[in-house]
Amino acid sequence: MVKVESQSGLIAFYDILGYQQMLLNNEVEKTAHLIVDVIANIPAEVIENLLGDQGLPVKEGLKMAQYMKQFWQKVFKEEIKWLLFSDSILISLPLDSSDDKFFYAVKIIAFLHTCAFLQREMFDRGLPLRGAISSGDFFIQDTYFAGSPIIESYQASESLELSGCVLTERTAKIYRELKDYAVKFNFESIITLFDQLCILYLVPKKGGKLEKQLMINWVNLPMNFFKGLPPDIREYVFSSFVEYNKDAAPIVYPKINNTETFIRKILKNVESKPWNMWSNQRDDYLSTLLKEKNMEF
Repeated sequence: MVKVESQSGLIAFYDILGYQQMLLNNEVEKTAHLIVDVIANIPAEVIENLLGDQGLPVKEGLKMAQYMKQFWQKVFKEEIKWLLFSDSILISLPLDSSDDKFFYAVKIIAFLHTCAFLQREMFDRGLPLRGAISSGDFFIQDTYFAGSPIIESYQASESLELSGCVLTERTAKIYRELKDYAVKFNFESIITLFDQLCILYLVPKKGGKLEKQLMINWVNLPMNFFKGLPPDIREYVFSSFVEYNKDAAPIVYPKINNTETFIRKILKNVESKPWNMWSNQRDDYLSTLLKEKNMEF
């Protein structure tokens, strides 16, 4: 009998908009290669960008930077898991609530950046996604999976009438708590990160419904992989929805319009500010923490 062990953590569920049309109008090998190529390269590309541009490499005077660099890489390479099936992408990250808040926050930040990168990279390649991130207990083994956060993220994703990714209420609560934690310890640059990583937005949903939720900012985070958008936003959005010989049927136009509106909202109202996860203050905090808990990597 197979041993079933559940985990608790984050689940992101995505589906690729227009995927069935793409399969019908193109060779299967071409479309499959595009998707697998993006997913296979995400961990390395995210690590390269975050470690290269966000102050994560070892710097003089930051004793814990090397430790945290290894921790960061471990999260991407070993803890964040990917599952691709048909037109859907499932990403998971187990979390331990007994972890110190700082390490707990770092893992969640890594996960959200992975989702933001996936969304932007796929959109730029003409593969717009809609998705949702939930939290709770789940089971994933090989191609088998179960758990309320998987169902919840699937249902939340299916309700969206645009290309984007929302945080369910449980996940949004975790996000708000982590931001409060950063405020408590005056981690200014991490507060800056939280202000632009997820944005409160009036989300358009099926049936003409609107709901205010946190959404992943996949538009203008200050990372190398978030290149500047072309001046013609309408053409940029429209091209992604019709790339690979996909049809822009009337039913698709609300998603195109809503996605364009979201992008314009972000560009107009969310300032892209560089952030640095590490500082002398946080170096001292981590040094004390590791000594108190006798923690080893």
